[in-house]
Amino acid sequence: MATTSLPDALAPLVEAASDPGLVRLALSQLSDDQPGLADRLAADPALARALMAVLGASRSLTRLCRADRGAIDVLADLDHRPAPDWSSPEALSGWKHLELLRIAARDLIGLVPLEEVGAALAALADDVLSGSTALSQGGEGRMDPLAVIAMGKLGGQELNYASDIDVLFVAPDRLGPDRLGPDRRGADSRGADSRGAEARARQVMAVARGCWRVDAGLRPEGRDGPLARSVPSYRAYWDRWAQPWEAQALLKARAAAGDGQLGSAFEEAASAWVWGRPFGAEDLRQLRAMKERAELALASRGLSQRELKRGRGGIRDIEFAVQMLQLVHGRADPALRLRATLPALAELAQAGYVRPADALELSDAYRFLRIVEHRLQLVEEAQVHTVPDDPGARGSLARVLGYRDDAAGTALGRLDADLTRQQAIVRSIHERLFFRPLLEAFTAPVPGSPGIAGGAGPPPAQVMGAGAASDRLAAFGFTDPARARAAVAELTRGLTRSSRLMSHMLPLLLGWLSEAPDPDQGLLALRTLASRPHLRDRMIEVFRDSPEAARRLCRLVGTSRLLLVPLERNPDLLGILGRSLLPPSRSRAELVEAAGAVGGGHAPFPAAAPAAPFPAAAPAAPSP
Repeated sequence: MATTSLPDALAPLVEAASDPGLVRLALSQLSDDQPGLADRLAADPALARALMAVLGASRSLTRLCRADRGAIDVLADLDHRPAPDWSSPEALSGWKHLELLRIAARDLIGLVPLEEVGAALAALADDVLSGSTALSQGGEGRMDPLAVIAMGKLGGQELNYASDIDVLFVAPDRLGPDRLGPDRRGADSRGADSRGAEARARQVMAVARGCWRVDAGLRPEGRDGPLARSVPSYRAYWDRWAQPWEAQALLKARAAAGDGQLGSAFEEAASAWVWGRPFGAEDLRQLRAMKERAELALASRGLSQRELKRGRGGIRDIEFAVQMLQLVHGRADPALRLRATLPALAELAQAGYVRPADALELSDAYRFLRIVEHRLQLVEEAQVHTVPDDPGARGSLARVLGYRDDAAGTALGRLDADLTRQQAIVRSIHERLFFRPLLEAFTAPVPGSPGIAGGAGPPPAQVMGAGAASDRLAAFGFTDPARARAAVAELTRGLTRSSRLMSHMLPLLLGWLSEAPDPDQGLLALRTLASRPHLRDRMIEVFRDSPEAARRLCRLVGTSRLLLVPLERNPDLLGILGRSLLPPSRSRAELVEAAGAVGGGHAPFPAAAPAAPFPAAAPAAPSP
């Protein structure tokens, strides 16, 4: 079939597009479908630029432009947000797709930063939920009050193009405080008072799913629990059965649609529960173990480097670190109780909980990784987080992101290099983030003193206070802040090369010690080794040559004081830690016996110790 020829005025714009051949073909097809479009584009360069950006980036939005003639009008006036159409489920779905097109076009041509894109997508999802609530009906024609609570990225108003929208539903409390028996997690909330709300919640989801993927799996008891609960029922569940990951998820809870009074009551109850409870070492240990299991599962599929969200140095590294620090310090510092990642990170830096330079690098990396993720998802509005393995597909992604080939290199090469660099930065900071500010707090000079390790430290406004330092140490299992500070001072004393190396490594060492059963004992053991010159020199040498040996040493000395004895008597044992500890040819019993002989009769592994190097995994939970 013949295609409409394009005006010469459009040629430079087509050639500048991310995929000129694809854009030229799509423009010709659109011009065939809509006579006069080519001339309209030639007369309106802003419209032509927006349309070509969309055609080069998204097959799904290209199909929308062909199927809905209103799409071109939307692209011609990107500053105008049409009012939501709640007249029918079909009208709501049509409006949603056109508004998504407008948001994507503004994003692709660079009119708005990432934060505004996420907020605009969240506002779109809020309107979808509000329209779905308005279109739903309760039983027997009555409207049962219902609030829709946004969770996850929707709650934080930092939504992706293809995110699920995570929701909870709040029903009225007509029976008074929920009567929950000790073995029943909310069965009474399914009574007559909530049946209408439960039915209406299902209708809301049915309508909203015509526009978006909607997930209510973060509710209490997951998919086995009631869909709608009263606020007292939520409180009763949280007080008795909630897991640490549920506190993490509630950081972003926000009333998004439906009954405003119910929504506000839920927000107040959730905030009181999250910030009114201590966040202890076991809570943090569980959340870190959950994240580690997710990383191991990803690594088993060979996706650690290509997965933007959960891979090493990915988006989740940044989000997780920010949320953990909020949970640790937010109880005492209300300014940290922010839902969105970037504002929370900025506040953490401003208050001294994160080094400003680290926060800046993490913010830049977060924006970069999220933008790459957005471009992947726009292709087919699919929930994609993995950079394609195929060089051709990855090259297309690079060009949509604005990279171009030139004499100095290819678009694909530049994208790959930037991805590798940003992921390395994120992982490096993530592994030191929790403890590097502690060292600055410990080494900041006290008035009238020269400070520890000869360093003046950062300006006082950027150093966390003693109370915050104690909170962070306690959350990571260190129970004696004064003793920890003295140990850090001992380990970093002087201006020798070895002390400088120890200062650089201490954030990692403290992190590894926090994973051991007794972090305080482990830190004292390192201090003991460092206090004896012949042991310190050997330890520093081993640390310099093998970070894995340092990690294993932290795990050993943080398990039992007895495990330090053989190392004190034979410093050469430190070198063994960098090698495989369990050769297939030798049983664990043989290794215990051999280690006992070398150490003068003190076996470094108690006979009753489990063979597994880490605690057993806890049951999996949804990822907030």
